[in-house]
Amino acid sequence: MLYYNEVWEKEETIENMKKIGKVIGCFLPTIAAFATQVLAASVISTIYVVILTFWGVNQGITDDTELYDAMMQKLAEGNFLLIVTAIATFYTLIIGFFWYRGLRPKTDFKLKEVINAKLLAAMFLLGVSLQLLISMCLNAVFPLLPNATTTEYSELIESLIGGNIWLSLLVTVVLAPLAEELLFRGVTLKKAQKFMPFMAANLLQALLFGIYHGNLIQGTYAFVLGLILGFTAEYFHSIWASVLLHAFVNGSAELLGLLPESMTSTLAGVIALSVVGVILLFVAAKLYPGARRVPETVCPEPKETDAEFTENSFDE
Repeated sequence: MLYYNEVWEKEETIENMKKIGKVIGCFLPTIAAFATQVLAASVISTIYVVILTFWGVNQGITDDTELYDAMMQKLAEGNFLLIVTAIATFYTLIIGFFWYRGLRPKTDFKLKEVINAKLLAAMFLLGVSLQLLISMCLNAVFPLLPNATTTEYSELIESLIGGNIWLSLLVTVVLAPLAEELLFRGVTLKKAQKFMPFMAANLLQALLFGIYHGNLIQGTYAFVLGLILGFTAEYFHSIWASVLLHAFVNGSAELLGLLPESMTSTLAGVIALSVVGVILLFVAAKLYPGARRVPETVCPEPKETDAEFTENSFDE
């Protein structure tokens, strides 16, 4: 009896370790994304600082303080942060692509299989709607938040959409949606779904998606957006649906920036844009069912008992 208890305890310990390993596996994509961003930013910044140092010496700047100020000014100019973000996100995309390839379910559709006019229309309208509603909510709560929090967020957004328009679109509409969807709705969500229900898995990947953005304001609405992106990927059986939605949400930020300030800073303008956002949300919801393609049922392999029944059940 003691022997069987020891075997049972050992098996239970092994099973618990496997469960812990699966949970840790869900955090690995976020850790990998953070590490890639930090490593890429560190390498690029170091190279750029070395170049600026030689530039300062050639300009005849010998005082350390003066050289440091000149370097900081050069770092703040142009699109340096945007370039660093683009390179780091590109490497994150490469990691996510190869990682997701081994996890993609056979029932998930490829881009050419899932794409259709209704899907594009639904994702576009929903993307614009979400961007409008998120922006209007931010306008409402901004005065209530600490200055340090709002300043950090404003500087981050300005660095992403305030530089070269084409480079900004490349980062926010192409690279970021692809990289983040592969890692979070692709790798993280699929890993979590192997040992927990979809609702729990979706909450986990959305939480990690929010943490990944690194600041309170962006992280909060990224969590909500992550939930919607997770449902979208699951509903359409394709990560490409969530990639399109993500791209349209980010691209709508550029469109929103073209609106007159009076429409986004006054109460009447905020209410009007919020109403438009709600209307677009309902229209997108109407288009969703028609845009969805249901995958063919994948029949499980017949078990030995099934085979025996098929062959022998009527022999007698």
